[in-house]
Amino acid sequence: MEYITKKELLEKAGISYGQLYRWKRMGLIPESWFIKRPSATGQETVLPYKKITARITEIQSLMEKYSLDEIVPMLAADVKKDVIAFEDLYKSPYLKTEYVNAVGNYFKKPAYTACEYIMIICAADIAGKEHFTTRQYVDLLRYCLPAAAKCTSLECRCVFFAAGGDWHVAVLDNKTTPLFDHGLRIAGNYNMETMWEKLRNNK
Repeated sequence: MEYITKKELLEKAGISYGQLYRWKRMGLIPESWFIKRPSATGQETVLPYKKITARITEIQSLMEKYSLDEIVPMLAADVKKDVIAFEDLYKSPYLKTEYVNAVGNYFKKPAYTACEYIMIICAADIAGKEHFTTRQYVDLLRYCLPAAAKCTSLECRCVFFAAGGDWHVAVLDNKTTPLFDHGLRIAGNYNMETMWEKLRNNK
């Protein structure tokens, strides 16, 4: 099952309409998960089945020990807040030590926002796939991090592409389907929201 209707979700999870939308307002459930689609009666709201059921299970489990206000910083990312210290990059299973050293030497930032952290990881993935040198990885980040710094939400994706021998990144709304001409080679297309969930559990 790829999607679940709001009505089915409320019945399955044993929660009320009010609870669901309160969690949404608090940022515990991303607004982008609420998708409207045509139905026989006009329109209905569906949500990604695996993501929403896992999130509700997580919220309910945390509520046994914490209040909702305490849970918010655990689950909801503030993209403008420094969420990870530079030293913590060394703990990431997705980054080589030489990459982290290079990031520290070039950018000299004490901490990174959620979007910047995601971009650092995604750029490292591209560097691995394309067999970049450490210098080439840093050169790619010189373009990536300024774009990430402008992000105001995780509800977007970053697309890495090569054009004329140069590498670039585009940050697009998740609802937008990027269309590029044949002169560009797409090397990676990363959903930031999905990446944050992955990284949050493996920091």
